[in-house]
Amino acid sequence: MVFWYEIDTENIEMIPIKEKTRFRYKGGPLRFQVPRGMCTWGVTSYKSFQVDVLDPDFIQWWRALETQLCPDAGPLSPPFNSNLKESSLRIKIDDSVYIFDQNSKQITPEVKEGLFRGQELSCLIDVDSTYFYNGNCGLTIRAYQVKTLGAPEDPSPPEETPISALKPGVCAFLPTS
Repeated sequence: MVFWYEIDTENIEMIPIKEKTRFRYKGGPLRFQVPRGMCTWGVTSYKSFQVDVLDPDFIQWWRALETQLCPDAGPLSPPFNSNLKESSLRIKIDDSVYIFDQNSKQITPEVKEGLFRGQELSCLIDVDSTYFYNGNCGLTIRAYQVKTLGAPEDPSPPEETPISALKPGVCAFLPTS
């Protein structure tokens, strides 16, 4: 697994399919770990959640990534709707997402409104494709793995051990800080 800043954007393959574009990275999905952040409100009724990412380098990198992956978002195209509002990144979630606790143990909570509320999270995301909906366009962003690090007053999580191959159900988060 790679951190966001390790993505070589020159190696992102853009595959046009009908009205949207799919993304591949080095033969696989465009998947990477974003900086950890707070999830104030938890999962919404739209099966998404927002992580407040306060890393200004990530925010700048994300804006450049959006510009690269959605080059047609201009005055004559549908309005572009970013998944990053100020410092809050919106991520879709469903029942197939691998969820881990602060000890890297896989857990299976029901994905429902309020899940992750008030929790610090680390997320591996897939940037799958572009979307066009209700006259807007943007990037489809889906959680692949979510690791809850507990509420901010909890002690810092144990050191994470990277693995060489990503296997279903195996926590793949890289150590941070």
